[in-house]
Amino acid sequence: MEDMIHGLEQESFPQAHAPMYEGLQSDSKKPLYMGCKNSLTLLLVVLSLVNVKARYGWSGNSFSSLLQVVHDLLPEENKFPKSYY
Repeated sequence: MEDMIHGLEQESFPQAHAPMYEGLQSDSKKPLYMGCKNSLTLLLVVLSLVNVKARYGWSGNSFSSLLQVVHDLLPEENKFPKSYY
């Protein structure tokens, strides 16, 4: 994940898309929820699920439903998105 983000640095991505770049960089270090003991970061989990969505052709609505369920399963103050949008 870190290599992907550092790869973006070489293409002047940070200057052209500063807020998005900062968000990606932050989410690559942010634990999925407070006290998460493994290396599950918000960006890693979300990208893994988006990959599955794309692989199997899930609709945006069905994916948002899945995200809501996962969000509700995690501890209360988790950072997981509730919607694909």
